[in-house]
Amino acid sequence: MLQEKEFLKQKAKQLLLSILSIYTPSGNEKNAESFFINVSKEFNLPLKITKSNSYFLSPGGKILLAPHVDTVPGFIEPHIENDIVFGRGAVDDKGPLIAMLLATWIALENGKKVSFIALSDEENKSAGARELLNEGINFEHIIVGEPTNTKNVVTEYRGLMHLDIICKAKSEHSSSATQNIIIDMSRKINEISLLPSTYDKPSIVPTIIRSGEYMNVTPSDAYLHLDVRYPYNTDKSNILSPIYEQFKDCEIKIIESVDPVKVSVNSPAVKAVMKGLIKQGIKPFIVRKAGTSDMNILKNITQSIVTYGPGDSKLEHTELEKITLDEIYIGIQTYLNAIEELC
Repeated sequence: MLQEKEFLKQKAKQLLLSILSIYTPSGNEKNAESFFINVSKEFNLPLKITKSNSYFLSPGGKILLAPHVDTVPGFIEPHIENDIVFGRGAVDDKGPLIAMLLATWIALENGKKVSFIALSDEENKSAGARELLNEGINFEHIIVGEPTNTKNVVTEYRGLMHLDIICKAKSEHSSSATQNIIIDMSRKINEISLLPSTYDKPSIVPTIIRSGEYMNVTPSDAYLHLDVRYPYNTDKSNILSPIYEQFKDCEIKIIESVDPVKVSVNSPAVKAVMKGLIKQGIKPFIVRKAGTSDMNILKNITQSIVTYGPGDSKLEHTELEKITLDEIYIGIQTYLNAIEELC
């Protein structure tokens, strides 16, 4: 009865519209507390709320389903049209979250040892995933919930570095200036920048630049932020060396660094998710993603890890976020099939 399609679709609709009505941009995950308390009571699942405001249901299983509860900023009023659910986070990441939540409930009802955690801060610095890693809890297998177009299976994400650069100069009257830190920094940016081209090539992208206070005075300082992405098996020093050379007279701080992740297609978690799709007559595709996710952090717990979820990834972070109930149903069945394979 629990796995009947229409029942699950209607339950998914109810839960998804409920959590989409709660605004949870990174840093505001506590807003979802009442939702998870109610779910804990309804499904009879023990709930632990962590210091980072992640929501841990049924801790103790050897398999972990790990979506995230935070979204990017910008609330979108949730609504449904012809079994299509709209709202901020419908795709990233509350649609996958609801699919994982229902799969956890059904799997536990069937006697499987599964845990679920709705992680916080994934859209920022992954505080929830880092907290879980630091807790030292062991899991044999982890499925990270992210939208992967419902049929794709992600085994690889690129690494990330965020750099802050502060340069100083002599301030002068603009009518008689002999130097200009804005011009100097612009030249250096042109020398080191690498816009994204192919997956296997690093990118160095300036995202913030600030300088100057007065219309007729050249600035005495300038601030630059660089977003650096790089693939697995890349020597970070080869990326950083030209940056340090160009900005050798400036202060450079690496304010965040996340290593890339790559797991074998023969990993138990990868094979289980692929079989979970094949059982439904869906051909799975192995893909790699140019960004980062909590998988980059959680791979330090187990190498039997994979990312999979319902939803069109092209819609994440847009004003057009939407997901179909059929996509969520496929996600639920894929997770259940994968859990069966792993138990």
